[in-house]
Amino acid sequence: MTALPAREARRPLSGPSLPLELRLGLRDLRGGLAGFSIFLICIALGTGAIGTINSLSEAIQNGIARDGKVLLGGDAEATLVHRKATPEEKAYLNEAGEVSEVATLRAMARKADGSAQALVDLKAVDGAYPLYGELALGPGQTFASVISRQGVAVDRSILDQLQIGIGDNIAIGLATFPVAAVIEHEPDRLAAGPALGARIIMPIAELDKTGLIQPGSLVRWNYRVKLRPGLTAAAFKKKLAEKFPEAGFLVRDSSDPSPGVKDMLERMTEFLTLTGITAMLVGGIGVANAVSGFIERRRMTIATFKSLGASQRIVFRVFFTEIALLALFGIAIGFIITGMAPLASAGLLHKVMPIGIAAAPQPYALALAGLFGLLTTLPFVLWPLGRAQQVRPAELFRDKVGETAGLPPWTYRIGSITAAGALALAAIGFSHEHRIAAFTCGALLGIFVLFWLAGSGIKIGAALIKRPNRPGIALAVANIAGPSSLARTIALSLGSGLTLLTAVSLVDASLTDELKSRLPDRAPDYFFIGVPKQDLGAFQGLLSEKVPGSEVSAAPMLRGRIVSLKGVPVEEIKAPSSAGWVLNGDRGITYSEELPAGSKATEGHWWEPGYEGEPLVSFEADIAKALNLKIGDTVTVNVIGKNITAKIANFRKVKWGTIGINFVMIFSPNALRKAPFTYLATLSHPEGKNSNPGAEAAALRAVATAYPTVSAISVKEALDAISGVFEKIMTAVTIAGSVTVVMGSLVVAGALITAQRRRIYEAVVLRTLGASKRRILAAHLWEYLGLALCLCVIACGLGLAAAYAVVAYIMNLSFTVSLNALLQPSIIETIFVLVLGAAGTLRVLSAKPAHYLRSE
Repeated sequence: MTALPAREARRPLSGPSLPLELRLGLRDLRGGLAGFSIFLICIALGTGAIGTINSLSEAIQNGIARDGKVLLGGDAEATLVHRKATPEEKAYLNEAGEVSEVATLRAMARKADGSAQALVDLKAVDGAYPLYGELALGPGQTFASVISRQGVAVDRSILDQLQIGIGDNIAIGLATFPVAAVIEHEPDRLAAGPALGARIIMPIAELDKTGLIQPGSLVRWNYRVKLRPGLTAAAFKKKLAEKFPEAGFLVRDSSDPSPGVKDMLERMTEFLTLTGITAMLVGGIGVANAVSGFIERRRMTIATFKSLGASQRIVFRVFFTEIALLALFGIAIGFIITGMAPLASAGLLHKVMPIGIAAAPQPYALALAGLFGLLTTLPFVLWPLGRAQQVRPAELFRDKVGETAGLPPWTYRIGSITAAGALALAAIGFSHEHRIAAFTCGALLGIFVLFWLAGSGIKIGAALIKRPNRPGIALAVANIAGPSSLARTIALSLGSGLTLLTAVSLVDASLTDELKSRLPDRAPDYFFIGVPKQDLGAFQGLLSEKVPGSEVSAAPMLRGRIVSLKGVPVEEIKAPSSAGWVLNGDRGITYSEELPAGSKATEGHWWEPGYEGEPLVSFEADIAKALNLKIGDTVTVNVIGKNITAKIANFRKVKWGTIGINFVMIFSPNALRKAPFTYLATLSHPEGKNSNPGAEAAALRAVATAYPTVSAISVKEALDAISGVFEKIMTAVTIAGSVTVVMGSLVVAGALITAQRRRIYEAVVLRTLGASKRRILAAHLWEYLGLALCLCVIACGLGLAAAYAVVAYIMNLSFTVSLNALLQPSIIETIFVLVLGAAGTLRVLSAKPAHYLRSE
């Protein structure tokens, strides 16, 4: 056959409009998409997952930006802790625009006869509230009627807790108020952050009657401002800081109406995006398998092209065009999934967050999903396409069963590596936490290399061991060691997901054990907030009398905001996420003569009893390290409108898991002793002594009667709330990890389909030699079982090590090895692999021997 000249080979076969490679690719695709189902599913699911995550995040952030004024309650908010604004400060705030004064604090609400009580989040508002949005009360109820009746509006849950109804009286502090309305919707509820109790709203004019406002009381005075035209939030914040530099105002604007919500949303989006990329990388193995299978099925076509004089470049362009078109089709399906996500989730998210979610596609999310889809697909496409270029036409015609082996040419290897590098750079570049993203990408690379080596090790090990006497097991070992071994594919596909699920399961088990069995033995039973300093001795005596054998501890409790570190304003400090929360908003602070229980000094020295020198402070060691603090550095904290600068005397390690009294910062007594404050007290039982519920209930009633302004928090109820939040987080992480496992399972299914042709030929030969279908099925099941068990052992080891590191070194808690948590993911995965393998083998065994014997 005469080779076509290059010019003739490039001449259009029909019509001049399309390039030759594109027309040949389209013509080849007329045969259908057989073998590409896994390819399309992997790309569509990966693109859809990343697009959906970012689409929902963008929709929520747009909703927050759009409704920020309503959520915050103003264009800007200036907050003070412990004290109200002075007349001069109020005058300036009124010059900036219309002002609404709101006070928030925790309190105890009691049934009028004292038979029941509940912790509540009390909110006192003035007549200007709300500046934006609308406070919705029950049918026929208005806040004007609440004011006229000198009553309160309550969450419906309070009515159930205290067994009261509209019109009944409720005691708060020293006063009693009628329940005048039920709160249906509170526009600025998100701005207050997470709540421990139900909401009660009252007129601010009635707040003094409660007796809750005392020097040192933990109350936040929020001044919401509807800024006058021409005054921006940034200018307002700057002028307020210049005019009252030591006032201690914490200013927020409507761009971030809820503390931490924006950061939390960004971190959650980054985590889920990186999880989606992991799933796509696992799916990329399925893409590579599908392309390899496609090349094997097109051996005759490639041979024909080369025999007619087509260059390697032409062959590559034709098949790359086909694969690119299919990849774009998969990405388009992912776009459809992404576009439908806001529409499907708008109603559900509205129930969780009080904002409107735009049910429309988000362009940025679509672009990001498409970019990651392309960058993830490219390295897995170039590698198998490149390997096909180095095979001679004669070999392609002669060997129709053999697998193309060896590495692709350097050009394709460099291209694949470059595409993988571009993916990593994109993941890091689009992340807000570049270090975390870089660490995650490095960890993913390490995990993939590790499981590639593990798969290779399993394959080499199977080749080295002596063949068992049982034919079925011997055949299984031979298949694992053979050229079409599934060892690497299964290890790469399922290894990372199984390791993640094992680690999550073990962390979940350890924390559940810590929360449910260990913490109650050494944690306080109750916290008491707002104990007046002059009544501390009598208060402790009352608890000791009512609950004999209990331990009562107390510490001064103030709130302060860090103004500067080492003389640098906190606004200019770029703190890592692990410590940034310490600089945002006010923090609990205290003073102490001695090192508190549950703490251990790691560097520096504690001050001597009776120390009266310059103010000193003890800082938590891990947070200090994250903030790059050293012994001798200064910390300036604003407390009740006064800046206090103290020198760091020591660092200490805190056992936060004990839930005892402890703080990030503990000052020397001379720094804060003269400041107005209240005490934080705890009631606990010594180790080995059980609590007495009856005595505790009597003590709470006695405290409510003698000290109505003191708030009691049940640690058990708080732990239950924490457990509920933790379970939701663990569920979300497990679902995210399961996406990776599902993608890996699809890859395994695709690998079985790819290997099916060789397996059919082997099965036909074995059946011709007298082997029964049952024996062949058993041999294949032994193969899959062996691979699954080897993988499970590796994943269990890695998951165990990862979980131990997280629990012991990051969370500083005791690690518990739960066999159920350790083995459950592996057992489920093993069953899944066996089911997939059995289904593939049964399909192989359904082939007719005569057809394959004639064709081979």
